[in-house]
Amino acid sequence: MSAAKLAKLDSIAVSANALSGPGLADFDSRSPIQAGAGTPNWDQGNNYQLGWSGPVSAEQTTRLLIAPRWLVRLLRVAMVALLAALLAKLLASLRPWRVARPAARGANAAGALLLAIALLPSVSHAQNLPDQRLLDQLKARLTEAPKCAPDCAAVAQAQLKASGDALEVALDVNAGATVALPLPQPDAALQWLDASVDGHPAVLARDDDTAVLRLDRGVHRIGLRYRIGAADSASLRFALRPQRVAFSGQGWSLDGVDAGRMLGDSLALQRVRVDDNGKQALAAQDFPPYVRLTRRLLLGVDWQVENTVERIAPADGSFSLSLPLLPGEHPQGDGALVKNGRIDVTFNTSSRQMRWTSRLDHATKLALTAPALGERAEVWEVVAAPMWHVDAQGVPTSASDDGLRFQPLPGETLQLGFSQPVAIDGGSLAFDAVDVQADTGERSTETTLALTARSTRGGEHAIALPAGAQLLAASRDDAPVNLAVRNGKLGLPLLPGSHYYRIRLRVPQGVATRIVTPSFALDAPVANISSELHLPQDRWVLWTWGPTTGPAVTYWSQLVVLLLVAWLLARYAPTPLRFRHWLLLGLGFSAFAWGAFALVVAWLILTGLRARWTPAEKLPAMRFNLVQLGLALLTVVALAVLVAAVPKGLLGVPDMHVVGNGSHAWRLRWFADQGNGVLPVGGVLSVSLWFYKLAILAWALWLAFTLIGWLQWAFAAWTHGGYWRKREPKAGTPVPPLPPAKEQSPGG
Repeated sequence: MSAAKLAKLDSIAVSANALSGPGLADFDSRSPIQAGAGTPNWDQGNNYQLGWSGPVSAEQTTRLLIAPRWLVRLLRVAMVALLAALLAKLLASLRPWRVARPAARGANAAGALLLAIALLPSVSHAQNLPDQRLLDQLKARLTEAPKCAPDCAAVAQAQLKASGDALEVALDVNAGATVALPLPQPDAALQWLDASVDGHPAVLARDDDTAVLRLDRGVHRIGLRYRIGAADSASLRFALRPQRVAFSGQGWSLDGVDAGRMLGDSLALQRVRVDDNGKQALAAQDFPPYVRLTRRLLLGVDWQVENTVERIAPADGSFSLSLPLLPGEHPQGDGALVKNGRIDVTFNTSSRQMRWTSRLDHATKLALTAPALGERAEVWEVVAAPMWHVDAQGVPTSASDDGLRFQPLPGETLQLGFSQPVAIDGGSLAFDAVDVQADTGERSTETTLALTARSTRGGEHAIALPAGAQLLAASRDDAPVNLAVRNGKLGLPLLPGSHYYRIRLRVPQGVATRIVTPSFALDAPVANISSELHLPQDRWVLWTWGPTTGPAVTYWSQLVVLLLVAWLLARYAPTPLRFRHWLLLGLGFSAFAWGAFALVVAWLILTGLRARWTPAEKLPAMRFNLVQLGLALLTVVALAVLVAAVPKGLLGVPDMHVVGNGSHAWRLRWFADQGNGVLPVGGVLSVSLWFYKLAILAWALWLAFTLIGWLQWAFAAWTHGGYWRKREPKAGTPVPPLPPAKEQSPGG
């Protein structure tokens, strides 16, 4: 399980800041606010996501089979052995090497050259004048907005007068600069006749689908006349909403206005007729709008209701409706119009949904009833914090990723009961992160302790320090604080909330054969514990221990492999070397160069094969000489490696192959996910680097005496059956006779 999921489980711990608002009176003041356990944030990379394609019932169970560590390690060793066997099988079946044909090499080179030419960047030249800076300046001058933008025009009042089949609209407009005023946009039922500005005819322009009118700075009165015709309804949509609306009309009614204020961005006109009984009625059947109301109850320290109203019908146009509130619901915001326990909601033409948030009074029970099918559809969601227990009856729940979701049928009632779990004893302090860094010196160790403390109340908390520790410096949230050590304990001043502490100490514990990280007793739940130990570079690390996620000296596992290889070489290699020789030779190279050891082993094996090989008389001289020359060159390289190994070992440092959690030989790092108050301790077993140098010196002396015998054996093997052959003359080539010897005179 990842740390993110664990953090979600630990979220039941409520911080002091979250509990500082209204609602604290509901809690028992005698019980301290719990901080819970430390919140883990680690992630080791082994994350597995489980999912099911179909529904899962409450009776079904899931079981995970997790292999233990010993089985995983055994499987890894088996996999390495199988891989080695597979490689050996492949090498045995493959040819030693293949030489590529010159034509193929030439084709490959030509293809690579063509690809490189194709990928070369092309050079293009652009015109330098005018540059981008000049263009930006010109654009800014041409498109410079007036100082009053974007509120350079306002419609103070709109007067509508409907009579018969005519509609007159008068707009009082205040313009702070020369503007293009967007006029009301009529629907298909209205036919525009004319327009005037301050009593003079005006010419309109088009901006997309909106009619605009040019106005100079000042106060203007705009008159618009429309013909309604035989239509029974019409609407006007205002891009610039008037501050006040006045209406007068005979045989018409106006919707979308409340006390002279527009509820949305549109006004709707409905024709009113008189029936035979003298009663007024709408000319056409008026279908009410249909919406879906989602009430989301958020139950925490404060209760809130997030309401979302979605438009279903009509798909276009503006409309208003009144929705009931829950018992104890108080809408928030200045724009909420609440009358008699109902709230007025207005949809503009382009609006698809409306939202508002309300405060809800605390209660032990709450009943929600779904309205009739013809009114609206409702969806209820309940998201409760861990401090509340919710008992729901009456309506089945629906699938939801967060909280409870109910989709009731018309007339169904949901009964909700709320209760608080009984508080249990718990601490008010938790450490979400702890970092210990220890720098070991000759006589003392300087330790830095970094803490991320999360507390629900203030006070002082004592932490136990290592024996003899001296306080050097302390800070809280990077600000210095004055602390004191009394009886081996440090008083840590706590504040509500999460704060970062950094403490520097000096512990009277220097370099030794056995070194451990300083031990601290925090006496509170701890998570994300990191420990780091720095050693001097004159130490030879032999072994480490501590938390599981930490360093490991893998040299000893490699030494086991070396023992097996030395036994196989002593048994099957064609050399006079015994098991002790192979083991000592490998030990000398193991701490700094396994590759050099492999080269020397290859030289010895090839030399042993040469000692057993008797060249045939018919073997071509060229092939024999090449074998001899190659073995001689390999001997020179092996001797150079052996000679260079001595100063490399004496002057260098041993590589003990320390790996794990970003560690190396002189920087050891451990990590633990959680602790019970006492920090886990990591340690290292090390000796002085002089022990390694003395061991390398003894190995060098042994190698010097042993190498003489190896070279004598190697020379005898190299000269076995001859060390060089002359080329034989070709058949048919006459051999020139030897010149006759000159006779010497007796006195010669």
